[in-house]
Amino acid sequence: MLYLFFLPLLLISCGIKTNPQPLPKPIVEVKRVGSKVYVRSLQGEIKVEGFEKSGEWFVKEESSAFCFKVKRLGGRTEKFCVRKAIETKPTVYVKEDQESVLIRAEGFPSYRLYPLLDGSVRFSEGVEFKGEYKLGKDYHKRCYAITGLLEGQESQPYEFCIASKPAPPIKDVQRLDYQVVSDKIYIFWSYTPDELFSEFVVYKNGKKIGSTEAYIYEDHLPKEKTTYTVKVRNKLGFESSGVSITYSP
Repeated sequence: MLYLFFLPLLLISCGIKTNPQPLPKPIVEVKRVGSKVYVRSLQGEIKVEGFEKSGEWFVKEESSAFCFKVKRLGGRTEKFCVRKAIETKPTVYVKEDQESVLIRAEGFPSYRLYPLLDGSVRFSEGVEFKGEYKLGKDYHKRCYAITGLLEGQESQPYEFCIASKPAPPIKDVQRLDYQVVSDKIYIFWSYTPDELFSEFVVYKNGKKIGSTEAYIYEDHLPKEKTTYTVKVRNKLGFESSGVSITYSP
């Protein structure tokens, strides 16, 4: 046993080196969606030849089949290849009502639906479906991309947006008033909050000056005629029409 323990030390002292660890290779995810190819690292930092970085993805637009090199920083460089793009889009029919959207797609065996955020595809939130898919609406406009799936590739995306459903009404504050104390003015009101209530937003001559969950707001006493408006903001980000009161010195 002692012999086995001292053997590596003996080899080193004699100038004999053990085999070095192989350099790590790039471990990546490669997606072709229509004419665009996306590459992202699943382990370590990488550089992708001829691609531009966009968020966590490296992106290149090229419809023909091509190969490219990916270098792992501190590791090896490897070659990856992609096939020619599927440039046709699925045929998509969208039927909306107030609460939901029915999507029907044709032209491919199956499809993938992705949310779009500021024009970028949210790949991590994609869902696969065949034929039809139903989406629930919320209180904000949403945009999506649908790709057709064929032999492990995704087609050029069909993009569309759906309208928001009508926002719930927001009650305004009641009994808005003010009181002057020394060099301060206190704006106060009454309100019965519901489950969507978030906060009150205070405007001064049309410009937002603050927000509060309390039923009173303090400001420096204006030296000229000033209009204060209090609006109710809900958890969905919508504001009420607002109630105003004017102070005159």
